[in-house]
Amino acid sequence: MGRSATNETFWALSDPVRIEILDRVAAGTEVTVTQLAEVLPMSRQAVSRHTKTLEDSGLLVGIKAGREFRYRVDLTSLDEAGKWLEARTSSWEDALHRLADYLARTGD
Repeated sequence: MGRSATNETFWALSDPVRIEILDRVAAGTEVTVTQLAEVLPMSRQAVSRHTKTLEDSGLLVGIKAGREFRYRVDLTSLDEAGKWLEARTSSWEDALHRLADYLARTGD
């Protein structure tokens, strides 16, 4: 069974290296794997695997430039994940308020 787009986004963000890559790409305009590998403590191939995961999740967009891809951030997937979190937060807050009200009424 495949992951939903929101699950794919959260899965991609579950790795601190991918978060760092996303932060570095977001800080610039467009970045290549080679440029990322120069500042990260890993091989170009490892960076490439991480950017592929981020691209598959919709967080990065790769634009072919010669022999390399230049990456930029696409916030669409992150926005969708944020909406998912907002919806869950609202329902969790409602449940906690109901629990607090119940406890206040029962004296516990």
